[in-house]
Amino acid sequence: MALSIFFSFGLSQETAKSKKELKEPLSKWSKQWLEEVVAYIITGAEKNVFINLPTELERGKFIVNFWKKKDPNPETQENEFKLEYYKRIALANKFFGDSGIEGWRTERGKIYILLGPPNQIQRDFRTSTTSFSLFHGAKEIWHYWNLPNPRLPYNMEFVFVERFGTGNYVLERSLSLGQDSRALDMNSLSYTFDYMEYMTEAMKNPFENADKLRGIVTTQVTYSQIPYEYELFYLKGPEKRTHVPLVFEIPYSALPQKVIEDEYYFSLTLLVNVSNNLGQIIFEKSKDINFKHTSTKMNSLKDKTFRLQTSFSLDPDAHKIHLVVLDNFSGKVGTTHQEISFPKFDSSEMSLSDIILFSKTYEGEQRKTVRREGGFVEDKILSEISKVFQSGQGLNVYFEVYNLSLKPETGLNDLDVEYLFLHSGKLLGQVTPPKARPTVEKDCLVQTTLRLKNFKPGEYTLQAKVTDSNSGKSLTKEIQFMVTR
Repeated sequence: MALSIFFSFGLSQETAKSKKELKEPLSKWSKQWLEEVVAYIITGAEKNVFINLPTELERGKFIVNFWKKKDPNPETQENEFKLEYYKRIALANKFFGDSGIEGWRTERGKIYILLGPPNQIQRDFRTSTTSFSLFHGAKEIWHYWNLPNPRLPYNMEFVFVERFGTGNYVLERSLSLGQDSRALDMNSLSYTFDYMEYMTEAMKNPFENADKLRGIVTTQVTYSQIPYEYELFYLKGPEKRTHVPLVFEIPYSALPQKVIEDEYYFSLTLLVNVSNNLGQIIFEKSKDINFKHTSTKMNSLKDKTFRLQTSFSLDPDAHKIHLVVLDNFSGKVGTTHQEISFPKFDSSEMSLSDIILFSKTYEGEQRKTVRREGGFVEDKILSEISKVFQSGQGLNVYFEVYNLSLKPETGLNDLDVEYLFLHSGKLLGQVTPPKARPTVEKDCLVQTTLRLKNFKPGEYTLQAKVTDSNSGKSLTKEIQFMVTR
């Protein structure tokens, strides 16, 4: 029995020795990935598994699965998490590297990679000396709030000091948590990131805010905690798609704010979501909106609205549009769910886009070829859209005409435009602008400036009547507007 036990023990030692000999050492590439690429987001358990894998082939598979597990949307070709992470490393190297230290290795770089750009940065360039004769250079305070991951505190604060005048900022204190501003002294923590398991929560899903908003879209419950108004305009897009400019407005009085040193900070997330008639999401666009104003500026904005413009193109099977706005300070939400009714732009029949009214005049010909990529309507008119004008002010009209017929003899279109003003259903007057020069285009835009002379305050209707003189076909589109003193 003793001989048998000795033999078994010797055999197990030989087996372990042979396995150790068969294990491939970490290649330079694997070591770099472990120590420089994912050092801040790989857990201790994952690191042990990776190091003890027997071959480089197995380590390569581990790396593929490592990123795959963090992919927020596996159905897409790109791994958004991976792209965002590498982007943060690149930006950390660009902005925080100094004194021979790579940006990602600095303390500002570490926090930037883990949490992304701060909501707010306060800078103090004054230098000072403490009672212990320690030099303190410039200071930066990074503020984070409402980070996507719910396991993180709502408010987080990091203070960086250029302690030695070398350009390298180090953490003075960190993690001011919650409303009571409790602070954890970084010196009480091992800076091999003993708290890394907690901090790396930030990078598990940097798209979690969008996930929260998608949940609201799925339930299609309407929330009105943040009042807002919006307007959609339908124009012909490329390849049977419809181009949809969106103008979104929120009263400043309804926006929660964060006040720091006489400055007012605002932070919103807007999600535009479109579903088909089966309820499947076919389009999504989100935008983070962060801005600030001085107290003097805010006094002039009390009765005004914050405006956001964006645009997108939709397929013909788009059925419903969902708008969700989240205030990142208060967590308040405003939502709208609206069915879409597209004009028939894809037919060969003559058709008109929606009419857009705007306040600023842009010089140029009355008729231009319709363009969509970075086009005229997106770049100039959207920011000036209005339905409220003063008496005597210029009212600018924009719309598009599609599928005009061309005269066989000349190959040119021939378009007549007439505007009619109505008040309480009664015709007040009509304006016929100068006839535009014929072109070879079947699709064109029309822009006209009309002067609101002798218009009393009240609500009005503007009708645009368009006639294709080559075919004799006419179409009319109308829009309501208001005149004030």
